[in-house]
Amino acid sequence: MSKTLNYSISFFSFILFSLFGTFTATSEELPLPLAKHLSAQGNYDAAITEYKRFLFFHPDDERVAEIYHNIGLAYRAQGLWTEAVAALRTATYYAEDSESKSEYQLELAVTLIAAQDYDLAQLELIKVTLRTASAQFYRRAQFLRGVAYVYQFRWDEAREVLKDWSTDESLDTLFDEAANISQKSIGVARTLSTILPGAGQIYAGNWRGGVNALLLNSAFGFLTVDAALEGHYTDALLWGGIIFLRYYRGNTFRAGEAAEQFNEQRIQQSAEGILQRLQEIAGTP
Repeated sequence: MSKTLNYSISFFSFILFSLFGTFTATSEELPLPLAKHLSAQGNYDAAITEYKRFLFFHPDDERVAEIYHNIGLAYRAQGLWTEAVAALRTATYYAEDSESKSEYQLELAVTLIAAQDYDLAQLELIKVTLRTASAQFYRRAQFLRGVAYVYQFRWDEAREVLKDWSTDESLDTLFDEAANISQKSIGVARTLSTILPGAGQIYAGNWRGGVNALLLNSAFGFLTVDAALEGHYTDALLWGGIIFLRYYRGNTFRAGEAAEQFNEQRIQQSAEGILQRLQEIAGTP
């Protein structure tokens, strides 16, 4: 079963971007007012062009790191993760002070999480925690590490990095529930459907699929037996040896799929509950 959580970017943005917003640039004024205006209007391609135009003519400007940071945000706003990661890495490289470097690495980690590259996100966040940084940066890094672990369903690691970030008892309860969540056995589901078509799907909570499998297999089984009793052996071979056997095997396979989908849904619900609670905690003054 997949160990990553494939959420939509809209849900991800709600959880992460809305919590901390866009981290502010080091200086209050952007180097290119036109690029800032274009970006604010959602015209990211034009904004990126203006930023790159400035970099072309002023490659040694002291604001290079900040400009690459803004380029990365513009790419990220368009969901262009590869380009956003490259730009934010460059911003981190050119950052001259530890505070700016930590700030850009946090943005980079958010982008990597959005791109589902959780391990690389963890690496960037660990760098922030190891660097002498403000308490605010450290808390942000720990929060994002916890989020990345939740997306991977790694409950123990998430709880560990978040224990210094929050001592919320409700959050701890949610982690306990996630770690002890009841799941359906794929083997049991397939065995049940082997014995009685549709039973495995019903066991996994898919009643419609189970009833459908039972009816179809019963119908084809009846047609096979009826044709054989009537002496229509060619028809019996067609119904039983080809059609019934195909649906019977498919029934056992779909029973396993139903159990797997049930488990993934339960795990996803646990992750969503934890992320929702993290949002509530982060929004508490």
